[in-house]
Amino acid sequence: MQSTQRLQWWVLGSAALMVLGAFGPWVKALGQSVGGTDGSNDGWLVVAAAVIGGALFYATRAHRGGGVWAMLGGVAGVAVTLYDRSNVQNAIDKGGTFTQALVQIGWGLNLALAASASMTAAGAVYWFQTRETQQPLPPPTSSPPSTDAPVPSTPPAALAGAPTPPPD
Repeated sequence: MQSTQRLQWWVLGSAALMVLGAFGPWVKALGQSVGGTDGSNDGWLVVAAAVIGGALFYATRAHRGGGVWAMLGGVAGVAVTLYDRSNVQNAIDKGGTFTQALVQIGWGLNLALAASASMTAAGAVYWFQTRETQQPLPPPTSSPPSTDAPVPSTPPAALAGAPTPPPD
């Protein structure tokens, strides 16, 4: 399998895991869990970031810009999940020892966060790799650059601003 194909699978696999994490439990307490997409929670933003970023990446995968779409989708997912994870953890910490023993962050939120970071990294790698393959550098040469400059056909006096004699 080519390196580009592996990167494409990495981006699309990360997007799929973002969606899976968004539907998984984000908070667990007393045997109950709340998923990222329950009600109007932010899991739907993660789903949108994964689907839109993955679809735009897939549509533009032949170009360097495809990696940018994957990075943007991943960054959006990271922003949402990191914000929610921070808020949940702060609420658990403020609840005291009893709350800390009963409430925990669910695997869905952690998976969505990790998959979003993975999609960001995959998009960056894809962007840099396609840049190198589409714009190859010329091979290095051991010879010095050519000094064969064309000789001007105008006399030096004309170059200095002196009037030129009329033609014969």
